[in-house]
Amino acid sequence: MSSRFTALTTFCVVAFAVLATLMAAVYASDAVDERQKRDQVDVFSNRALLRAELVTSEAESALHQLMPYGNDPCTSDHLQRLRHVEEQFRYIREVAWTDGARLRCSSQSGDVDTALPPPEWTYANGFTAWHSEVGKRGNERRMLNVRLGNHVVVIDPRFYLDIVPLDDTIQLAVLETQDGGIISSWADADYTLVRAALKRTTRSQYFEGRYYVVERSSRFPIVVIAYEPEDRMRRDLPAQFRTLLLPALILSVLGTWLVMHWRRKLRTPRNAILEGIRRRQFVAWLQPLVSLESGRCVGAEALVRWKLEDGSIVAPDTFIPMAESLGLVEPITDQVVRSVFEGVGAVLARRRDLHVSLNLAGKDLAGTRVLDVLKPSLAKYAVHPEQIWFEAIERTLIDTAGSAPVLEAFRAAGHRIFIDDFGTGYSSLSYLQELPVDGIKIDRSFIRSLGGGEEMNKIVPHVIDMARSLDLLMVAEGVETEPQAQYLREHGVQFAQGWLYAKAMPADEFLRYLDHEAARTRKA
Repeated sequence: MSSRFTALTTFCVVAFAVLATLMAAVYASDAVDERQKRDQVDVFSNRALLRAELVTSEAESALHQLMPYGNDPCTSDHLQRLRHVEEQFRYIREVAWTDGARLRCSSQSGDVDTALPPPEWTYANGFTAWHSEVGKRGNERRMLNVRLGNHVVVIDPRFYLDIVPLDDTIQLAVLETQDGGIISSWADADYTLVRAALKRTTRSQYFEGRYYVVERSSRFPIVVIAYEPEDRMRRDLPAQFRTLLLPALILSVLGTWLVMHWRRKLRTPRNAILEGIRRRQFVAWLQPLVSLESGRCVGAEALVRWKLEDGSIVAPDTFIPMAESLGLVEPITDQVVRSVFEGVGAVLARRRDLHVSLNLAGKDLAGTRVLDVLKPSLAKYAVHPEQIWFEAIERTLIDTAGSAPVLEAFRAAGHRIFIDDFGTGYSSLSYLQELPVDGIKIDRSFIRSLGGGEEMNKIVPHVIDMARSLDLLMVAEGVETEPQAQYLREHGVQFAQGWLYAKAMPADEFLRYLDHEAARTRKA
């Protein structure tokens, strides 16, 4: 009886401890997840404000440049001056002159005679602004007019929010701060909600089922408001606890036994990784990259794997964050480079149409050390530099001023540079223009909805259009179905990788994959 009581007591104590720990971990995890999502919205809204301030600043600069003009208005000389200002500023779509009551001439239409509408709002130093509709009936576009003195500049309000969406549910609006007038907004933004958010005193908060961030400009009377649905920002904790209760009780004893059993065998993470480096256990697996036009393999992405002594494989998500925090990424990168050339260096030398992409960690982008590591292998295996591509994760390139010279050095050495997981950070058209890159990799999270009967992911077409406008190559990650591949092919994406074609595999399996593909091509 005593032993049974002891066993029962021990079980209850352990179960309570495991359940309490699990619930605390769920709560902490949710809190961290919510904090990260809120930080993302905060950074995103700040970027939107920087864009809005940039457009507003151009309007002011253009009008100040026109102020000193003192000759007769609407003459050929004056119209030429208006057109020059329009061409000089990227966000200005038209420049006009008014006598105070009517518009008399413009850079695009020459002489006009249009009544001047009353301003929707005014702000310091004599600036006024109002919206107008342009275009044919049924296809009108809303434009913003800003006036100083007798000159007016016309801006497409869409420029105020020309940034890549953070996700499918976030909404943005730019308002003037005097009366809450909407300057520009995304299509589904609720004007009533954003005006209500403007009246509140706190910068960020939850109300009416949404999380809001209000970014006020210190330079201009404008404010950017971003909001997300509350259920996307934080989870229903009571429902999670109810779901976890029974599994937690069942697994508590087993989990406790496993922890105690393995505790004796565990080593510190640093020693384990150092031992793996010493034993050269970090190897490259290769996932084929396919041309969407021809359907043939044109290369592969090298993905690091940790091959333990017992033959088991550890995925990079398990050890790379730890290696980065311990400053051990560089020797792992070196082993991946050697593993790639040992595995497929010979076939790269025979087939100049193939390439291998190597991933660069944040520390790898601090300088050109990787190029020095690469040179001996290129010479030994007679591989051309253009057959080795590099991929840099988007979040590591936020400091464009620091990253651009390093990326330029890689390109000068003959390598192509791609931005990996594109769209998951805070990129925009101007961001891409500042970086010397050859292409982007569209993150797999945006590919899932393509051709699957779900609501179309709104981000993918935007990313494709952005890349095409800059003449960048595109690689789609995570392609799993033929409808997805068909959609990407029809929209001009050049390359794809994913389980539709092949999973990541060791080098010897990749060589067999190439042989089988060559055999199929010969039969065809």
